[in-house]
Amino acid sequence: MRQRYRINRLAKKEEAATVKRIFALSAISALLALFMFTWGIPLLGKFADFLELISGSQKQSQSQNGQIITAPNLDPIPAATNSALIDIKGFVSDGNGVELYLNNNPVSKVEITSGNFSFEDIKLQDGENTIGAKTLSDTGQESEFSKILTIKLDTESPSLEVENPQEKQSFSGNNRIKVSGKTDQDSQVYANGFLANINFEGQFEILIPVAEGDSQVEIRAIDEAGNVTTEKRNIHFSK
Repeated sequence: MRQRYRINRLAKKEEAATVKRIFALSAISALLALFMFTWGIPLLGKFADFLELISGSQKQSQSQNGQIITAPNLDPIPAATNSALIDIKGFVSDGNGVELYLNNNPVSKVEITSGNFSFEDIKLQDGENTIGAKTLSDTGQESEFSKILTIKLDTESPSLEVENPQEKQSFSGNNRIKVSGKTDQDSQVYANGFLANINFEGQFEILIPVAEGDSQVEIRAIDEAGNVTTEKRNIHFSK
C-alpha cells in the first residue's frame, strides 16, 4: 500500500510540473508573438528600406561612373586602303551621342536619335591607324571604348618584276605560255585576268592561253590596299 501511494504521489508531482512547463511555454510564445507584431514587423520593414537604399546608391554610383552606358558597335572596315578619307558607321543602343577616336585622339562627335550613326570623311594618317568610339549621355557620362578597329593607309604601288614572257618573245606549238615573276607577299597577280599562284617569297607563276598571231599579255599586281602596278608584254604565237 505504501509503495502504491508513493508512486501515485510521484505521478501527480510530475503531472503538475508538466502543466507548469506548458503554461510557461505558452506565456513565452504569447510574449514573442506580441513582440513580433509590435516591434518585429516594423523592424523588418526598416531593414528592407535600408537594403533598398543601399541598392539605389550602388545604381546611382554606377550611373555616375558611366558603367551602365553601352559602348557603340562599329561596322567592319578593310584592313588596308589607299584612300586618305574613310567613313565610319555603327550602331548604339543607348546614349544620345557618339565620339570618335583616331589613334587615341578624339576627332569628331555626332548626335544620335535612332541608334545608327555615321562619321564621314575621317582623315587617316600614313601607316597603321586605330579607330574607336565612346557613347555619350546627356548628363556628360561616357561609355568604355568600343572594339578597336585597325586600318592601314598605303598609297604605294606594289612591286612587280616580270621574268616571263619577254617583250616581243615568240612562241609556237602549245598556245599556253608561262607568265612568271615576283611581287610583294601581300599582293595578288593577274595575267590577262587569270589569277596566278604566289609563294611565301612573292614569286608567282601561271600558264595562260594566247591567240595565234600577235597579242599582248597584261600582268597586274594588286595589294590589299587596292594599289595597282601593271606591266605589258607584246608576244607572237604561231602553231
